[in-house]
This record gives sequence, C-alpha cells and structure tokens, in this order.
Amino acid sequence: MSADRAEAEETPAGDLLIATFSGRSIAASARRARYRPLVADLFADNDLRDVAADLRIVRGDFVDGFDGGDLLSALEDLARGRDPVGVLCGPGFEDRPELLDAIAERWRLLGNTGDTVRRLKDPRSFAALCAGLGIAHPEIRMEPPAGGAASEWLVKRVGAAGGLHIGFLGTREPAPDRYYQRHVEGARRSALFVAANGKARILGFSEQWPSPSETEPFRYGGACGPIALDPATSAAVERAIRGIAAELPALVGLGSADFIVPDEGEPWLLEINPRPGATMDVFERDGTPALVAVHLDACEGRLPEAPLRPDGVRAAGFAYCDVDTVTIGAVDWPSFVSDRPVPGTTIRRGEPLFTLKADGASADDAITLFAARLSQMKTMIEEPEI
Repeated sequence: MSADRAEAEETPAGDLLIATFSGRSIAASARRARYRPLVADLFADNDLRDVAADLRIVRGDFVDGFDGGDLLSALEDLARGRDPVGVLCGPGFEDRPELLDAIAERWRLLGNTGDTVRRLKDPRSFAALCAGLGIAHPEIRMEPPAGGAASEWLVKRVGAAGGLHIGFLGTREPAPDRYYQRHVEGARRSALFVAANGKARILGFSEQWPSPSETEPFRYGGACGPIALDPATSAAVERAIRGIAAELPALVGLGSADFIVPDEGEPWLLEINPRPGATMDVFERDGTPALVAVHLDACEGRLPEAPLRPDGVRAAGFAYCDVDTVTIGAVDWPSFVSDRPVPGTTIRRGEPLFTLKADGASADDAITLFAARLSQMKTMIEEPEI
C-alpha cells in the first residue's frame, strides 16, 4: 500500500462515489484528498484496483456510453452499507444528462446538474450563449450545409467527447443527433478551470493534439501543460470562461474550455466540458492541491486564490490499438504508463490501450519524450516477441 493510500485509510474524509468512463485519475486524486474512492467505470484497470476502496464494472463503451440501468445499479451496490458524501461524475454524461438527473435523485451530485450540462452541450443553446456574450464560436447548422466544401465543415454528434465522433462533411451520415460546425484553423489549446457561484478561476493552460485514424481524424491524442499563452489570448480566454460562469451561476467544479487559437484574431471557443477530464493527468502533481479537493471545495462555494504551479511540464495522452486485436499478457508496466489493462483483456482496433505520461523542462521536451515512449510501448504491446 502506498504512503498516500495508508494515510487516507487512517484519516479518511469519507466515502466518495465516482462514476466515469475510466476512473483511475479521479480515484487517485480522491486518495490524495483523503477520500475512499468507490468507483463505477467501464474498465476496472489494474492501477484503478490499486487505489479504489471498491469498484464495479459497468456495461457500455466509449462510443455508445454507459448502460444507464447498470450504472445506477453499480452505484447502489457500492453505496450499500456506506454513507457516501456524494457522487462525482467524470466523462460519460455529456450526452446523457438524464443519468445525472437520476443520480441526483438518489445521492448528492458533486458537480454539474443535468440542466447545466444540457445548456452547455446542446449546440444551439451553446451557440446562443456565446453569441450573447460576444464570444467567438464557429458557426453551426443543424442541417447539412448545401454546396459547402467538405474541408469547410465538420460533422459532430451532440454531447459526444473525445473527438471520435468528428469528421469532415460527407464522412458521416445525417442523423437527429448530429450537427455541423464550420471548420476553423489554428492551434489547439485548453483551459482547466474551476467554477462556483457565478465565478471561475483558470488553473492552467495546455496544448492538445489529435491521434488520427483513417476514419477518425480528430480523435483525442493528448495534452501538455502548463503552458503560457500570449497576454491577449490569455485575457480573451479568461473573459470567455468568466462570462459563461457569470451567465450560468450553477456551473460548478472542475471543467475545461477547448479553444482554437488562430494566427490572428480572437480565439474560437469550441466547447465547455463541465466535469473533470483528461487533463487531470497533466495537472495532478505532487506539491499541488489534489484536483478532487479543488473540485469538492468549489461544490462548497470555495475557489482557489491562484492557478496551479506544478514543477516542469507534463505531456499525457492515450495510446490506441492499431492492430485488429491485442490480448494483454503479463506486462512489466513502467511507471509512466497508467490505465493498465488486466491480463487477459482483449483490445480491438481503435480502442484505447493505456495512458502514458512524460515530463520535461519545456513542452517540446515533454512531447518529444511522450512520442518516444508511445512508440516504445505500442511496439511492446502490439508486436510482442514470440
């Protein structure tokens, strides 16, 4: 047992239910905040088992989401005989706000309500919100643009995350849950923030990159931070996030704002993700507050006075399976790999293999090391020696 976990067991802050696609990063942060994590997720990876006080695997996948009934049953099972402080939800609810409503009927919801998620993840509602606040947001349409070049428009699924659902015009069939957004060029940037009572604090900025496949050109690859933005861009991003928090005073806890920063002009706000997300692996560091503690403080109306200031820069991202199938054997995982599949797990083409991290003195150093480690680990897993 790690020192952090032993200390958490001795002086627990309480039982914390966690519901998310992959629970390891939130559970590890909860341990740092001295909570006992009770986790319902899709994978129950080996290193989640190291930090969770209890866990349940939920039926579902990254594309279609949770089986809602199975998720609620898993949470009820985890809560039985315990008195959890509430439920903290990570990725997996952007297109399922009704699941947040159902959770809130049973336990205290430590994060954003279904109504807040609907307001932010419905494309028409979000576009209207940005327009009313004077925030640059790419044009959207609910019907296929007539006569538009394929490279000018993206097809997206309402409430989806991770970039798997995004393609260029003509590469996805029209559907009731799809919409169209004008494609804008520029650097991908994201702001990690925390909100409460109509206010928001930016905790740090990161740069992001895709890990494209033949059919998923915008699939999320990873992020690196903290990074500095130029003063004008930083100020514009901060105005946008604070404006949205003021307009939506129910917005609470950790969230991220994804932007495209063009060579000239205002940054384009693409979306707000109103929950802890993938950049927890970038910003959760020794020597800084546990992000779960920052989130739960916000749920009590308390915001930090300053951004996070971790030592050095970290790149963190996903490795995806690029062969038809891989069955995980007994792997001697290095410490920079997380979300380690249990031996015997079969992973199919396009599914995530694991998460890895790399630290450096600069973003370039961290990203270079990340790329080298990614190549090394994918070769080891996908091309094992016989």
